[in-house]
Amino acid sequence: MTTLITNDVNISNKKLKIANSWFTIYIIGQSEEYMRGKLFRIIIAFSVIFSFVFISCAGTRNISPTSYADSAVYSLVRGDAPVYSYSVLKENLRSKEGVLTVPWQENAVETAKRTNTIRFYFMSGEKQSFSDTSGIKMGDSCLAVFPDGTTMLIDAGMSDYASTLVKNLKMLGVEELDYVVLSHFHNDHYGSMWSSNGVLYSMKVGKFLWSGIYNESQGAKNSFEAAIRANDVETVIVSKGDSFDIGDAHIDIYAPTPDNIGQHLGETALNNSSIAMKITFGDFKALFCGDLYVDGEYKVLAMNDEGVFDADLVKANHHGRDTSNSKDWVAATTPRVVVATCGNPIDTTTYGWYSRVGAKVFNDYLDGYVRVVSDGYNCEVTTARPRTTTLFDNFDKIAEQIYPSN
Repeated sequence: MTTLITNDVNISNKKLKIANSWFTIYIIGQSEEYMRGKLFRIIIAFSVIFSFVFISCAGTRNISPTSYADSAVYSLVRGDAPVYSYSVLKENLRSKEGVLTVPWQENAVETAKRTNTIRFYFMSGEKQSFSDTSGIKMGDSCLAVFPDGTTMLIDAGMSDYASTLVKNLKMLGVEELDYVVLSHFHNDHYGSMWSSNGVLYSMKVGKFLWSGIYNESQGAKNSFEAAIRANDVETVIVSKGDSFDIGDAHIDIYAPTPDNIGQHLGETALNNSSIAMKITFGDFKALFCGDLYVDGEYKVLAMNDEGVFDADLVKANHHGRDTSNSKDWVAATTPRVVVATCGNPIDTTTYGWYSRVGAKVFNDYLDGYVRVVSDGYNCEVTTARPRTTTLFDNFDKIAEQIYPSN
């Protein structure tokens, strides 16, 4: 079992040292040569016991109630290879709010700072019901919390998810958002951003990052601009070549190019103009590329250096559909963890390609909310509920052969 290490001191070793100190004090206490007063010995004993309890509690406080003390991400251990752990949240640790809200009982901001971890909460709309001709849509939404406590919401799902999204954020201790990132101007990504009860109207937002490219709806443009003005939000257009730091983490933008800023694009062109963003913390890299189609993937790969898309965590393009996530894209990213956000099961072709490079694939339809945590080396993945299908088991066995469970 890996022991939690806090402030560079091994808690278990501290307990052992304190226990040894208690034994020493007891022996010394029996010697009249050192101390004769019974009261003095009692005071010393209670002091030691108090210290033991205090350090034990201090260790426990440094991880959230919905994390496990033996998880490698809290151990500060750097082995020959990163440790990846996967689990379903235990029932007794779940929030009592119900299936619609996030189950993690933790203040994400404080937990990230205390544990020096980067935390991703994929929450695009558990049990939402919006549908169209292509199936049930929930869109994309992921909260990223950086080790310094900075918060970033990447997309926001459909508008009917707005009240639940805001509630989820507040349940995670997020009262304001430092960054909101819109991957592209489609309503299953911006819906809960500027709807009347969405995040822009419900909490303070620092910077709004987007591509500067609109869809074909003038009404959507008007609503967006009205929300930005009404809430005094700073907008920042990002394009290929942009980068910035958040504490010890680094963010790179690989697409789109600035050619279409201010333009109104149709569905396919707009998907292929999604922001391609990589977040790097230590050795851990997370990739978010919106709804790139296969041809968009090839274009983005061609206009960037080889190897830049290698990642540990990948948000599957276009909700995990086989319109995207080509074999070459998977080969370029080679992730260990993939999360697809969709109201339908992820396409088997997509699941299969990622499994062949050893990735464990998660999907909100199959797994509920998904939390991914890394210390910059090791990684812990926890899902909200167990799967009720064996449809993808053979793919999981392929991935297991490449990266056996630790």
